[in-house]
Amino acid sequence: MWSDRETHLDCLGYGTYVSVLSNVCTHKDLAPLTLGIFGPWGSGKTSLMKMLMREIDASKGGKKRNTLWFNAWMYEGREEAQSALIHAILTNLQKDLSLTAEAKQLAAKLKKGASVLKLGKFIMKSAVTMTPDVDGFLDCFENESEKVAQTMESFENDFSELLKLAGIDRIVVFIDDLDRCSSMKVIETFETIKLFLNTPACTFVIGADAEKIQQAVGEVYQVSDLKRQKDYLEKIVQIPFSIPAQNLQDIGCYVGMLLIGRHLNDSGWADLAANRPAFYKPSGELVDPFCKWVNDNAPLVGGAQKPLTDELTAILPNVDTLARGLRGNPRQIKRFLNILSLRRQLVAANNLSNVTDAMLVKVAVLEYVWSEFFFILAETIDPQTGCSELLAQIELSLDENAASERSSSVNTFLGEPGLVDFILSEPKLDGAINLKDYLFLAQTSLSRGQVTGIVSVDEKTKQLVRVVSGSDTTLSRSAAKRAAHEPTVAAAVVRQLATMLPSVKEHLIATNIIMGLGHICGIHKDLYKATIKVVGEVDASNTGVALAASTFLEGAKKNGIEVPAAITEKFTSASKLVNAFGTGKFKPRRLGGK
Repeated sequence: MWSDRETHLDCLGYGTYVSVLSNVCTHKDLAPLTLGIFGPWGSGKTSLMKMLMREIDASKGGKKRNTLWFNAWMYEGREEAQSALIHAILTNLQKDLSLTAEAKQLAAKLKKGASVLKLGKFIMKSAVTMTPDVDGFLDCFENESEKVAQTMESFENDFSELLKLAGIDRIVVFIDDLDRCSSMKVIETFETIKLFLNTPACTFVIGADAEKIQQAVGEVYQVSDLKRQKDYLEKIVQIPFSIPAQNLQDIGCYVGMLLIGRHLNDSGWADLAANRPAFYKPSGELVDPFCKWVNDNAPLVGGAQKPLTDELTAILPNVDTLARGLRGNPRQIKRFLNILSLRRQLVAANNLSNVTDAMLVKVAVLEYVWSEFFFILAETIDPQTGCSELLAQIELSLDENAASERSSSVNTFLGEPGLVDFILSEPKLDGAINLKDYLFLAQTSLSRGQVTGIVSVDEKTKQLVRVVSGSDTTLSRSAAKRAAHEPTVAAAVVRQLATMLPSVKEHLIATNIIMGLGHICGIHKDLYKATIKVVGEVDASNTGVALAASTFLEGAKKNGIEVPAAITEKFTSASKLVNAFGTGKFKPRRLGGK
């Protein structure tokens, strides 16, 4: 399994970025500087920053450089958050045991002088003009500190002097998780950074989602103009670096390295990372180069050589399916691989021989990315066959030669971005595939966080009756199939539907109820007698209702149930229409003409 935390290990090919950005952060002609590492949630910002910090620490040479990691979100909701950054910087400098007495005294005065509660409020009055409120700033200092800092300039001068006394060539402050903070805290942090931006030895590296930072500007300063929001960000961040999107080979390399990396120490990781370019093949083939590395470096992976090559062979050919759904987000990929690893173990433990790796990945991606669809899909599984009525109806709706009326659920999911393309991509999901084992593997997710257990017959009956008597034909049909699966439940559902039918005014709902009764009674033939009379009394003036009733009565006759002549005569015209077109046209079709 893989931790959701950031890592300094380079699975994403960030090495070249780190080398260049390290030079940028420490270049003498660029400071003072703020570098923005921008990207959406889970794109690898923190990992890149961790690598960058390690690189700067490792490449000091004879120069004295300090690095500081500051997690802005840790101070969210705390009163002192607005000045926590400045205190963290000063505390970092005070830890230097080689500081002279003069330097320590100056650091202590600066730290003591700033009012924790007022500093962040008065450093800057205007976000757009960057005009400081000097009077407000002066008020931030206690009486005993007035000789140290009378103005904004004196604070800057004293801080610069402190760095000189400490012999600091560069202090690089990494600020992470800023976009997880409230809009006010985002702005307060930027205002605090501004205090240091006239000190040549200072570099700030900010990891955030640029769009969320701009939204914070708009909320705090009531600025709706996107250009002005962007201008504010550009005034603070001199060099923006957006994390590039991962292509298919990048994702494949990332997955392969994660799979192998569980079995490596830091030395083995270094060797694996150094060989990353070798995993890129013009053909896009990933299995062979990764398996070759494992076999060539068997001592590094210990006794895991065989299971590891088996895992690589099972998962890497399906990277295209994974990438199609997860869009290359590293954090999502880690979480997904944890889910997949658990389910592959369950497959082996339960001897589920019909589960394939390709379909396991496909169904897991569907569940992870399109969770609402997957939940409804599970509700439409036929307990007998394991096939989904929803998938069958989606497939039917895409057939230009098929004349079928779409249910509301089908219409909804046909409009879901990327969903239909994903369903149709190989391995194809359709109405003929048995999904029972895959739903068994997903059952903990399907609980939606609720405590699951044995549901009473009454409760299950209510749930099924509610869906069968709904306006969505696909879900109604699926619920009827589930009801027919248990004799006790089937009898209770039929009883309630038969009681409900005479008072139903909507033709579509009446049609769904009759069709549901027909399916359940077709399996439990003894239930026909209790329903023939009530079905025979429905209004035959509506074609849909009449056709459903006629189909129901024909089914009863075929099962040897006597239907009164008066009822038969009432639906004679509907029966002729059904016979003319064929009852099969009014039933859901499956792939292969079934």
